[in-house]
Amino acid sequence: MIPRLIEDLVLSSLKSSGKVILVLGARQVGKTTLVKDIGKKLEEEGSRVVYLNCDLSEDISAINTISKTILERLLAHTDIILIDEAQRLDNPGLTLKIIYDNFKQVKVLATGSSSFDLKNKLSDPLTGRYLDFTLHPLSFTEILGEQAQTNEAILKGKADALLSQAMLYGLYPEVYLENRPEQKQVLLERIVESYLYRDILTFGRIKNSQAIKDLAKALAYQIGSEVNENELSNRLKIDRKTVVSYLDILEKSYVIVGVHPYSKNPRREIGSQYKVYFVDLGIRNALIGDFNPINLRADAGFLWENFLFIERRKKFANASKSITSNFWRSYSGAEVDYIEKTTNEKLRAFEFKYGRTSLSRGAHSFTNDYGITVELINHGNYVGFIC
Repeated sequence: MIPRLIEDLVLSSLKSSGKVILVLGARQVGKTTLVKDIGKKLEEEGSRVVYLNCDLSEDISAINTISKTILERLLAHTDIILIDEAQRLDNPGLTLKIIYDNFKQVKVLATGSSSFDLKNKLSDPLTGRYLDFTLHPLSFTEILGEQAQTNEAILKGKADALLSQAMLYGLYPEVYLENRPEQKQVLLERIVESYLYRDILTFGRIKNSQAIKDLAKALAYQIGSEVNENELSNRLKIDRKTVVSYLDILEKSYVIVGVHPYSKNPRREIGSQYKVYFVDLGIRNALIGDFNPINLRADAGFLWENFLFIERRKKFANASKSITSNFWRSYSGAEVDYIEKTTNEKLRAFEFKYGRTSLSRGAHSFTNDYGITVELINHGNYVGFIC
């Protein structure tokens, strides 16, 4: 198991917060491995742990109830209950609320593969009763492991050796641990077919399955570019409302992330269209069937931009810190790739360039307008930005 940075936060919250703990994230990112490792540590400390996987019919039948009497039999000799894929329950919010309200001695950790599905079912019954964490695919810091604590030169060398693989095949744990490129592609195609399509179609109760497949592929071809919902509607021959709904489902199912523009002067700056990045580049490349080497690709700059954006988000998520992410573009065409505001309201601006070593005129325009120096992130200094 590759140690996950979020594990200590989840474990300490489970022990001390007194709330239901939720770990959300896409399938295959390691939620089950994380939860089982937490359960093992708790058992070693003397806790009585019950683990249930709601993908299994015999496990779901044990917990899929809102009967206090049935739950009492299940929890009679339990200190910790771990519920994997809790969105499979008929009424997960009410089931967890009953446990929370009536079995104070039992601590609850539940996972879910779709915030769209699970949070809808949890929001009312569990209001004020839960803390949630997001588990992403592996981060660069996690795959570097102890090497991340070495000196900067050694760290840069290790990171560079892993960079092209991460940009081509992404960082889903099973894919990363597979050494053969052709098998990595097979695994990614399997994830796309079994999770991206089958599960999302089930969770979202989508009527037009081909439309959301076509939408996901269309987005894969335009990462780092602004999304035009009307254009997508015309191209896919579905109405704009459906496009908006499907974009929401893809985001809440941890496939894409939408990034909105930053603006303090709407008359001079674009304020409505937004960009889309993929949570994992391996999934993106599988959607378009392109695993050609980075140095042969016309989209290398967009892959670089997506890579830096998502790894930066992982860095903050793994530390349980909140950030607001935007981009900036003026009507005159000046652009800054990434604007970030942290909880202390400090604003920082970054330009992502795969090869260039100088800032664009757009970056200087932003500095002139806002008095904030834009920082250049390129192949020479990216490690400190994401690790």
